[in-house]
Amino acid sequence: MEASKGLAALLLVAGVTMALMDSAGAYVFYAGGRDGWVLHPSESYGDWAERNRFQVADTIVFKYKKGEDSVLVVSKQDYDACDVSKPIRKLDGGDSVFKFDRSGPVYFISGAPGNCQQGQKLVVVVMAVRNCPPISSPPSPPPTSNTPPASSPSPAPVSHGPAPRPFPKPHPPTPAPSAAPVPGSPPPKSSVGAVSGPGISPAPAPVEPASSSSSSSYASNWSLVTVLLLMVLGASSFA
Repeated sequence: MEASKGLAALLLVAGVTMALMDSAGAYVFYAGGRDGWVLHPSESYGDWAERNRFQVADTIVFKYKKGEDSVLVVSKQDYDACDVSKPIRKLDGGDSVFKFDRSGPVYFISGAPGNCQQGQKLVVVVMAVRNCPPISSPPSPPPTSNTPPASSPSPAPVSHGPAPRPFPKPHPPTPAPSAAPVPGSPPPKSSVGAVSGPGISPAPAPVEPASSSSSSSYASNWSLVTVLLLMVLGASSFA
């Protein structure tokens, strides 16, 4: 008993939408839901169509009793005027099936006299087919070239001007001539060493030879002393 109640509830929910999908991915809609193609459905055909989305290749099924009603596919003018005299297509076999083969509005009215004027009419807007953009393949890497990369030009040599001249080595200073020494006076100080520098050793003080004038002066002095001594000795002998 409980299982039958659950099955009935499932059938009720399925009857509200009445849209199935076939193996090709298209949907099958049942016009008017569970009520079918009738004069006074529980939900108006306009409200039912608004809450559904129809696409190309979908199918709509009209359920009615054969011989009592029919489905007419008409133009917008005949739809507005409920004119059943010149339908584009007539479906009257009961459980009529119509497949949408184009986008745009499609107009249906009842073929029974007076039913269209009482609201048994339906307009379905079929959405345009949306083409999916092609999947772009990732860009291929640029072809590798065997040509070696161009070498960057070497920088131009920087000119530093002519090579500097070597610094001349300093020469040892020439000693200045010294004056003749005075007898009894200390020897003069050497001025060597005033100029010094790395790698330069002081020159030794020059040795001055004895002057010939000094020798003659000493000799004359000793002669005078000798004469004086002889005169003193001679005077003492005469006395």
